[in-house]
Amino acid sequence: MPGSAFTVTVPLDAGDSAEGPVKVVARAADGTTISTIVDLAANPSTTAELTFDTHPGATSVAVGPVAADDDKLFGANSLSVTVPPRLWVKGEKLSLAPIVIGPWYWGWWRRWCRTITVKGRLQCRDGSPVPGATVTALDVDWWFLWSSSQVVSTATTAADGTFAMTFTWCCGYYPWWWWFQIRPWTLNQHLQDRVQRVLSDAFDLKISAPTSQPSLSVFADIIGEDSGIRRLGDTAASLAQLDPDRLEKIREALLKRLPRSDELERFRVWPWVPFLPWNDCSPDLIFTATQDCGQGPVVILDETIGDTRWDVPNDLEVTLVANDLACCLPTRDPVDCLTVTEACGIPLRHVAGNLAAPAAPAATTGFAITSTDGVDEARDQPFAETVTIEYADSDLVGIDYYALQISPDGVTWQAAPAGAHGAIVRNWIDFTPTVPPAAPAPTVGSVVFTGTPVTVGTEVYSVFETRRHVEDTGFPGEFTPLGQRYWYSGSLNTLVNLQTPALADGTHYFRVVSFSKTGPETWDGPMPVVGCDDHDVVFVLTVDNRVISSLGHNAAHNCGTVHTCTTEPDTAIEGVWLNGTPVAPCDTILQRDGLVVIEFSVTDPDRHLGSFSLSSHWGNNNSVELIGAAGSTLTCLTGGPSANTYADALAGGAVRPEWGGGRYRLELPVHVAFPERCCYLLQLVAVKRTIVSCGSTDHRNHSEMTLGVGV
Repeated sequence: MPGSAFTVTVPLDAGDSAEGPVKVVARAADGTTISTIVDLAANPSTTAELTFDTHPGATSVAVGPVAADDDKLFGANSLSVTVPPRLWVKGEKLSLAPIVIGPWYWGWWRRWCRTITVKGRLQCRDGSPVPGATVTALDVDWWFLWSSSQVVSTATTAADGTFAMTFTWCCGYYPWWWWFQIRPWTLNQHLQDRVQRVLSDAFDLKISAPTSQPSLSVFADIIGEDSGIRRLGDTAASLAQLDPDRLEKIREALLKRLPRSDELERFRVWPWVPFLPWNDCSPDLIFTATQDCGQGPVVILDETIGDTRWDVPNDLEVTLVANDLACCLPTRDPVDCLTVTEACGIPLRHVAGNLAAPAAPAATTGFAITSTDGVDEARDQPFAETVTIEYADSDLVGIDYYALQISPDGVTWQAAPAGAHGAIVRNWIDFTPTVPPAAPAPTVGSVVFTGTPVTVGTEVYSVFETRRHVEDTGFPGEFTPLGQRYWYSGSLNTLVNLQTPALADGTHYFRVVSFSKTGPETWDGPMPVVGCDDHDVVFVLTVDNRVISSLGHNAAHNCGTVHTCTTEPDTAIEGVWLNGTPVAPCDTILQRDGLVVIEFSVTDPDRHLGSFSLSSHWGNNNSVELIGAAGSTLTCLTGGPSANTYADALAGGAVRPEWGGGRYRLELPVHVAFPERCCYLLQLVAVKRTIVSCGSTDHRNHSEMTLGVGV
């Protein structure tokens, strides 16, 4: 009747085996569930009553451990009974026969649902903490080449990078219910690599191309050849549709054909081990993490199945290491003085002419000359475009504002051009609770530091406020150690984002000077900043930017889509001869033996060339590097020496730091350059040594030519 309540009474009988409370759940035909908890330790023979507000129709009742979710009890290997709708016809109350709970279930339920606590710390590679990141724990499973994951819990890292999460893990599901959880499957490269290593020597095995979802179709050829497996396996069926017993028989049959592998057996790869994830009572965990440093969430940790922690215990402790995209909190104590330390992440002691840099020719001043302390590797790299200058952890006590001066010789100084200073964005995170005593909910934000034009005499300086001064005036008492606001790493210690296109090419000395604000529009300065070594803070860099323009560029080089309109560097394939016969672009020649001669030019007017290569390409992704190929000879016609890398040029007589390339002739056998009858693409590529925007790009150029050989 409308408005009536429908109650089902469930008698429970645990006899002498009762150990504690159990959960009783009833589910109506429309999926609605209601549950109650009954303590059988106090009364081994008692009843549970479950009431629906409306007629439930076909009703299912299940009994299981208290920690289990209501819905999952119906898909697990537990006690259950189904009530057909006809039994409700006689009334609104229904009493079932007693459900007997034997001793086996109590032991099974203890293993079935466990409470797992994970405590950990997320840190950067240098050990500094990663705050305010969302850490996600995932249970992973895999079958042959495919993997699947399921989120089990998430947590947010505190200011010290620590986090904790607790979740309930249950097992003992029926296979159909385990698949019903809709765990997404993907083809996994890590598994493919492992399996490929094992199967690479098994020449008699034919593994088909894998599909996007798990399927026996990858074994189609093996199944087709083996009548015993063919009777068991339907290669078109999805993995979820296969009966576990049938899948196990297929596994046993496949193992007779597949090579033995201790590695894949240890890594639990089917068919080398059985596939029974629904009975896995211990999760296998990997972790991911994202962090918002003020510009939206970024993935800073993405573990693969190769990082799996198998069969985790009830209490797990982990240390997770984030990638270079993470924003960390500084852990070193800052000093009061200033030391400029890096340019584009390269220690200034590795840049010639700076403090503690190794001895090098005067001509290399301002070049990055080494990557290892005390060892000159002859890199000789100038800088271009944006160059980020960093300083050591410092509070810059006594300095409220600073600017840069520039000099060609380190003696006479003037204000650096206004366009040479890019904005600095510094990000922060705040753990201050908004509603005490609530747990801190971190918020993120940023401060943009831009240069303020300050006129001193006839010069205009771009003056930047120090981070410490912003803390004291804009956020008094909020930053540590007084508050809960922290600066992230990244641009924390950026002195300037130097925009070198505003400077002329060449060697420049830079000096840091300070200013103080004496009124709304009045300033005192500039005063040279004395560094931690009791000397003026000075550093030196050599700049080499390039101009892209068709003006002044050789029209025969046909710049545009392939070839960049620049002379820094410039490239050109000037001629090709097969056995003395010239071959123009798009020509074909029938000869396939003898000698091929290629003349080309690679030049850089700044003489900062790094390397060049010449290769031929044909067919379906085929290529061969011609310089250094068997029987090849490279000869410099003008310029020189006869080398295609800076290191070889130095060995051939070039004088540091100059190598400008030249015109070259390459001779080699035709069959080496053009191995088969086909149409070929010759590709010439040259790259300068310049560090461009801290290595995010490079200065290079290309030239290409097509020809046909033997066709």
